[in-house]
Amino acid sequence: MNIIGKKKRNITIILLLIIAIITTSQIAQASTNTNSIPPNKWTFDDDYFTIYGSPGIVVSTIGNPEYSRDESSSILINIMNQGKVLGFESDDKPEDANEIALSKIELQQEYEVTTAIGVIVSISPMDAPLDIKTPPLSAGTIISGQVSDPLQFDIEIWDNAKAGTYQLLVDLTYQYQEDVQVEGNATMNEIDSNLLYKEVNETHIITINVDKQADFEYISVESDLLPGTSGILSITFKNIGEEKAIRPTARLRLSDPLSSTDFTAYLGDMEPEDMVQAKFDIDVDKDATPKVYSVTVEIEYEDIEGETKISDSIYVPVEVKEKKKEAGLFQNPILIIGIVLILAVLLFFFIKRRKGDRGTDK
Repeated sequence: MNIIGKKKRNITIILLLIIAIITTSQIAQASTNTNSIPPNKWTFDDDYFTIYGSPGIVVSTIGNPEYSRDESSSILINIMNQGKVLGFESDDKPEDANEIALSKIELQQEYEVTTAIGVIVSISPMDAPLDIKTPPLSAGTIISGQVSDPLQFDIEIWDNAKAGTYQLLVDLTYQYQEDVQVEGNATMNEIDSNLLYKEVNETHIITINVDKQADFEYISVESDLLPGTSGILSITFKNIGEEKAIRPTARLRLSDPLSSTDFTAYLGDMEPEDMVQAKFDIDVDKDATPKVYSVTVEIEYEDIEGETKISDSIYVPVEVKEKKKEAGLFQNPILIIGIVLILAVLLFFFIKRRKGDRGTDK
């Protein structure tokens, strides 16, 4: 073989060696990358047991969840974990003393499948007539058989809420340990645990009650109020609630230019849908501007259990009218017509008399 042929062969061998080195490096790198992926994100090798179970969350309210309309209050919630292990099965049989020790460690850790980790709780009103004022709260990690600390959610019941029972939706998110794999040297206490967690989103229902109670609104207003005078203000109230109001009394809260020495009115017992007219003597300042004023009314009453209650403030529009200007003597058309008629009659008799006097002279 000549020198040129030898050089070509050597170059070919060198190229083949370079390709082989690059390929081997890529294979080794791929193998390294594969080993660097946490096994708990894929499949577990040497997994000795599969355990069946999960947390069992129970949500309940603390105390008596009864509220009144237009009330600002709170709901206290407990989160209880009643998780159970339902059973397990063996996947891989340990073959030596080290694997037997590892399998025992794995089985012990597998029983943590019932622990709820990082529980986050939020509630929403569904169709309940209220607003939730508190954002989601953390109940922490709850092991089986444990109850969380009370979680307080501030709420505000609507002022037009109807009495009844309402449902609230409780949303939970948490994780639990779904599977475990252990590996290493148990004798040297060199053990690695690979854990697989499962994300859980679940909903629960709790109920609250909005109590029956009397409630009031004004239906109509009548008045004859004028600046610098006293007049009668008549207001018709209606019991729009679901409960009887016993011995209700309406009380006015007045401010300038309105005042009164008789600012309360007894309404008598009012069943739901009953309407009662109350009358008040009102004094109006002489400098009062004719317009509509807002008068505040509160109704104090007893509920059917004998407890004294005060209604929400009722805002009633009350008009002070402008005084009519007194007409002048010659601005009254009826008076003018009367005067003209009287003058015409007097003139008629005067002329007639003059004619009679002239006839007598002849």
